[in-house]
Amino acid sequence: MTSLGAIQDHALARELVLPVSATALGRELRNALIQASNAGALRSSPAEIFQLIQVLAEPPPMVAEQLRERKLLRDACCIVGGEKNQRRDPGLAHFVRDDDAWFDFSVTVRQRGALELLAYNFEIRFPSAMGSPFLRFDLNLPEHRNEHRELRSHLHVGSDDLYVPAPLMSPFELIGLFVHALRRPTDREAWRAPTSFEIDWFLTTHQELASRGSRSSGTSGG
Repeated sequence: MTSLGAIQDHALARELVLPVSATALGRELRNALIQASNAGALRSSPAEIFQLIQVLAEPPPMVAEQLRERKLLRDACCIVGGEKNQRRDPGLAHFVRDDDAWFDFSVTVRQRGALELLAYNFEIRFPSAMGSPFLRFDLNLPEHRNEHRELRSHLHVGSDDLYVPAPLMSPFELIGLFVHALRRPTDREAWRAPTSFEIDWFLTTHQELASRGSRSSGTSGG
C-alpha cells in the first residue's frame, strides 16, 4: 500500500501568511471578492458579498462539537462565505462568477497570539462542458479520520467519495484560485469536447442510479 504520509507532512508543514485576526481575514477575503466584482469577474454585487461573508464568534454547532472534542474550541471562530452546500442546491447563498460558476466556503481559525488555520472547505461548481461538475478543497481539523488516512489536506474532483492529496493553501490563495484561475485557458477557443467514454460513463451512471431508486421505491411499501 502506498503511503501518503510524506506528502501530507510536506503539505501541512507549509508556512502560511495570515492576517493578524479572524476579523482581518474576513475583511481581506471580502475586499478581494468586492474587487473581483468591480472588475467584472463576479456577478455577485459588492452589497451581496458584504452580506455573505460573516465572522462567526461562535462556530456552528457541529463544528463547535468537533472543536470541543479536540480541546480547540477556546478562541476558535469561523469565517463563512455563503452556506455550506454539499448537496449543491443553487437556492442556498453563494457567490456567482461571470461565467456562471458558483461557490461558497468556510474557514475555521483559532486566535492564540498569531492566527492559526484549523480547517477550511472551499467548493466551486461549474456550468456544463467545463470538464468537472465541481471541485472542493478541504483541510480537515486535526485528528480527523482523514488525517489518519494521510489526507487531511485534500481535493475532491467531481466526486465526494474520491480524495486527492492537495497543497495547503491560505484562504486568500483559494479565493484567487476560484475567482481567476479555474477558467478556460485564454489560448484555447473552446472547451475540449467530452469523449465517448465520458458520455457513456455519465449515461450508465445515471441509468444505474435511476434503476436503484426504482427498486428501492418498489420494495418500500407498507
